[in-house]
Amino acid sequence: MPVWVRRLLFALIGLLLVLVAAATWLVMTFDANRYKGVAVDWMKTHRDRSLVIDGPIELSVFPRLAVKLSRIRLSEVGKPDEFAALDEAALAADVLPLLRGELVIGRVQAKGVRVAYLRDAKGKSNIDDLVQPAPAEPSGGKPVRFDVSGIELADVRARVKDDMGQVNGELLLKSLSTGRLANKVEAKVALEAQFDFKSPVLKGALSGDTRLTLDMDTASAALRDMNLAFKGDVPGASAVDAAFKGSLAWDGSKSAVDAQSLDIRLAANAGGVKLAGSTLAIERFAFDARAKALTLRKLQARIKGTQGGQPLALELDWPELSVSGERLGGSAFSGKLTLGGEMPLEANFKSSAPSGNFDAVRLPGFEARVTSNAAHRKIDGTLRADLTLTPAPAALGLDKLELHAKVEEAKLPPLALDVRGHASASAQRSSWTLNGQLNTNTFSSDGTVVSAGGTPNVVARARFDSLDLNRLLPASRSDAKPSSAADTPVDLSGLRAVDGQFSVQVANFAFQQVRVADARVAATLDAGMLRVTELRGKAWGGQVDATAFADARASRVAVKGAANGVNVNALVKDVAAKDWIEGTGKVSIDVDSAGHSVNEMKSRLKGNAALQLRDGAIKGINLAKSLREAKSALAMRRDAAQKANQTEKTDFSELSASFQIADGVARSRDLDLKSPFLRLGGEGAIDVGKGRIDYVARATVAATATGQGGAELAALKGLTVPVRLSGPFESLDWKIEWSAVVAGAVTNQLKDKLGEQLGLKAPAAAASSVSPRDALKNRLKGLLK
Repeated sequence: MPVWVRRLLFALIGLLLVLVAAATWLVMTFDANRYKGVAVDWMKTHRDRSLVIDGPIELSVFPRLAVKLSRIRLSEVGKPDEFAALDEAALAADVLPLLRGELVIGRVQAKGVRVAYLRDAKGKSNIDDLVQPAPAEPSGGKPVRFDVSGIELADVRARVKDDMGQVNGELLLKSLSTGRLANKVEAKVALEAQFDFKSPVLKGALSGDTRLTLDMDTASAALRDMNLAFKGDVPGASAVDAAFKGSLAWDGSKSAVDAQSLDIRLAANAGGVKLAGSTLAIERFAFDARAKALTLRKLQARIKGTQGGQPLALELDWPELSVSGERLGGSAFSGKLTLGGEMPLEANFKSSAPSGNFDAVRLPGFEARVTSNAAHRKIDGTLRADLTLTPAPAALGLDKLELHAKVEEAKLPPLALDVRGHASASAQRSSWTLNGQLNTNTFSSDGTVVSAGGTPNVVARARFDSLDLNRLLPASRSDAKPSSAADTPVDLSGLRAVDGQFSVQVANFAFQQVRVADARVAATLDAGMLRVTELRGKAWGGQVDATAFADARASRVAVKGAANGVNVNALVKDVAAKDWIEGTGKVSIDVDSAGHSVNEMKSRLKGNAALQLRDGAIKGINLAKSLREAKSALAMRRDAAQKANQTEKTDFSELSASFQIADGVARSRDLDLKSPFLRLGGEGAIDVGKGRIDYVARATVAATATGQGGAELAALKGLTVPVRLSGPFESLDWKIEWSAVVAGAVTNQLKDKLGEQLGLKAPAAAASSVSPRDALKNRLKGLLK
């Protein structure tokens, strides 16, 4: 070896020894705690955050870069509020792999970690100053190799308030332990986490273990030997108790999912359904939208639970479905649905072998047989259709749809339903076009439902030749007697469920006692506000035209309309279940109210109402008969009271009255009733909220009553007799106030005598020239002596 080479080697060895000695001295003498102030000052200067380090810092730099921290707290930007904190943390990274572009980390340990993530509605967050965009990677560069020997975390709390993403809640990671995490290396993972989110509603605990494989090159992940359990509440379901076993993989480069030997056991409450002991098993499920591939093998679903306290069960078996582009193969599926209770239901369904391609999987010959053998109702129906499944976007189509059903119910004629048409459904949009017959009555319906992540928007139209809801809805109990003390809640929150436009036309409509011909209803529903812009039809012998409004936010209802040429007796019987009045004419209303119960709405009713009737009668009293008894009543010098009697009535040729309604009380001051022998005016109040009437009618015998009422009525011609109607709606009292008539006669008698004595009034004329009014006074004078 040349001398110069040997000398050069000695020099290099000496230099290396010096460097090693210097590095050893640096590591041994380096005190990281001296630099706490530097870190605190840098964070304040460059990030405007307060950093507090109450615990010691341990640092080593060779052969492994390692750090241990404790009792650290970091504030929000420009505020003392806590952003992040930790009790203990430690990690180490190998130095030499870093020089080769590799990140090799030893076990990461952390305990007592707290962090808050906040983002406002405009997208500004509390970590914007800490997160800087990564520099663009040079062309042909390789990503840094990631390798962690293990992670141990305990008591990690993350508080999230994301107004932009509408997320608000807290995550507690009680424990997380992993094996080696590296690219394409399988690691065992065990965790125990708790969720407490208000938006979306997510509360509960997730625990278990699995084997995790990460693929950094394709941003993919795979879980094998899953043994995970979740208990809590999720959006749309509560009391969830779910267990997951099997394997699940996500391919980030293809956006594809692959599940094998997947076994799910579930119990939950959702939408009025309580599930218990439900299972879903799939031997293989794979979906790759880019490659247009779908694989389904040995799907078995067993859903068990209750709905409204009644047993519910669903069974579904699909042995195989394989789709790859234009090639499709597989087998038919079959299943069964049962529902118990007073109206038990059983549906058996099946399909033929599938056909088509990835874009449209056709399941021809789908058939469902539906039967029900309840004691009071029997149903036998068959639904047939050709199903079309569209994977992306997910949608279901029903072509050549046919429904044939027969319904038999005690004491009602049998119903036969035949429907034809087509329908489609997806997460974004559903539609239908149907035509059919209900017995011999034809009907049609079409519409759409659009769901764009918010409130569904419905556009629906329906036309019926005849629609009798009494045959379709359960009969109400005729022996049920409502209690006056009971109150019925009014809940309009259902109006917020959908928005849309609705139109219904029915040639002949029936519901309970109401019968309507040529019925037309048009309405819109927007943000909980229902506007009925058209409500018309022929009912009670006349024409009804009205509009209505309901607001779920204010729990308010308003109705405005008129019924022309109607039989008011039939109208009042059907609407208010009262038998008070007869006649034909016009009834108009313009009222509104608000409240959360029927009684509250009655007590807050306001608006106007009016009646204009002809050729009718007021039921409960026969005024002509009662006035004929004037002589005996006056002789006894007391009022004549009687309970309303539906067999008695006071006929009229014309009647009009208007009502001003405020705080649930309708007041009237313009009653005008005319008959061949009577004229009635009056005023009073009808308390709708309390169900009471207090009304005073002033009856005057007409001059034409001689032939009808005899001498008794003739004696009362021109005299006003007060008649009071009072009491609760269910037990009205009529009282003819003869005492008021007598008091008036005495007053008039005294006035006449005083006038004669003062010479202000001429003496009474001869009997032959006495007026009918004076004749009555004379008779009353005789009775009062």
